[in-house]
Amino acid sequence: MNQRKLGILISYLNIVLNAVIGFAYVPILLHFIGKSEYGLYQLIGSFIAYFSVMDFGLTAAVVRFYTKYKTLQDKVNMENILAIAMRAYAVITVFLFILGCAFYAFIPEMFAKSMTAAEISSAQKLFILLLFNMVITISTMIFRAVINAHERFLFLKGLETVQLVLQPVLVVLVLQSLPSSLAVAGVQTVLNIFLIIARIYYCFAKLRIRIHYHFWDNEMFNGFKKLALSVFIERIIDQVFFKTNQVILGVVSGTGAVVVYSISSLIYMNYMALSTAISGVYLPHVTELIAKNEPVSKLTDLFVRIGRLQYFLLALVASGFIIFGRQFVHIWAGDSFDEAYYITLLIILPFTIDLIQNIGLAILQAQNQYDFRAKVYFVMGIFNLCLAIPLAIKYGGIGCAFATGLAMFIGNGLIMNWYYLKITKLDIARFWREIGRISLPVAVLTVIGWLLNSLLPANSKLLFAASIAVYTLLYVIITYMFAMNDEEKSKLRRVLRR
Repeated sequence: MNQRKLGILISYLNIVLNAVIGFAYVPILLHFIGKSEYGLYQLIGSFIAYFSVMDFGLTAAVVRFYTKYKTLQDKVNMENILAIAMRAYAVITVFLFILGCAFYAFIPEMFAKSMTAAEISSAQKLFILLLFNMVITISTMIFRAVINAHERFLFLKGLETVQLVLQPVLVVLVLQSLPSSLAVAGVQTVLNIFLIIARIYYCFAKLRIRIHYHFWDNEMFNGFKKLALSVFIERIIDQVFFKTNQVILGVVSGTGAVVVYSISSLIYMNYMALSTAISGVYLPHVTELIAKNEPVSKLTDLFVRIGRLQYFLLALVASGFIIFGRQFVHIWAGDSFDEAYYITLLIILPFTIDLIQNIGLAILQAQNQYDFRAKVYFVMGIFNLCLAIPLAIKYGGIGCAFATGLAMFIGNGLIMNWYYLKITKLDIARFWREIGRISLPVAVLTVIGWLLNSLLPANSKLLFAASIAVYTLLYVIITYMFAMNDEEKSKLRRVLRR
């Protein structure tokens, strides 16, 4: 099995672990540190997420250009691009630290009306620790990018598995004697430092990389800068889509509304991970195809093939959540979190369009045409922000979710599909025909499942789990019979035989 397939396999293992651990982890944290402290942790985490974009898209640019030179066996430029990137990361780290310190002083004024003095003090301490965590992470992202470019996914994704398993175990052990959000952040920081050291060692000891400045290449730098800034803009707007709503709710409603929204956030972020597990390992491969001047038809084949695989999985989860999601939220988080069900649906349904097409983002990055995506995302992010604030004041979390879902549908759905068709020259009509063949049987199955579950709801956790298992089995059978092509059926049979 090659590293790419291993990367996808381990990514899905990590998704399952992340979902299982995450859904068990939240009630544990709520038990130890309480709803208010957990809401504070989520709120400050949302602010810190803004700082995570401060690599200014350098990581994606390093993967793209380093892979290109590796494909061309140009060792001088491989060394040179890393040296230039290291200098850029050093400047960014200093800037990030200064910006964080300035923001730290602004926390009391921002939350004076929605938090107590004790909560503000805790928020400041938590912010400093999480900022330190972010600074050391971003300053060493180049090593993660190099491992990715070499497609050493067994090591890269394996470390993520270690982190997923160790972190909650260590957090629970520490919370026994220090039940606070600060203790949670402290454990995350210490573990993160050890993982960063492991990546650095792997790059120098195993990959034998060499970071050496040879010369200044204006043409390369301009291309590097174009891609990096485009990815940076998109990641800023990602925070508007996925984190700003929690900040808005924290300002206008307090930590209680943030907790409810964070429950939904955990669900849709896991949903997103189901898609990126596949596309996330394909940027080096797509870059190789483009570096070798492969025809666009080959990119369309990949776009359709990966999109269908992603859609089979996402359609199972989305349809299952429509049917069983409300009961799941009640069982997992409690009756007071009923709103999280509707928030989740308002986001994941339009978000699905983008998720089944995110191999297209790798194509745009590899072609260095990502700037249009960044511009669209920026405009939609501003639209989302302008709409979310008044809707949050009037409708709370559901208003925020509606604004986000609408912006995603317009930007990622309508505008980006036009761009893929007209500019990138992908066969989008063929893509949607293929998706339509899957959607019809899934829609029928969802309606039947929802009606049956409404008439005969599961009254126990065991019966609820059995209902989900039966639905999953039916989904596989129906899609196998009416939606899968011969290649997909063959792959499924091989998986089942194994």
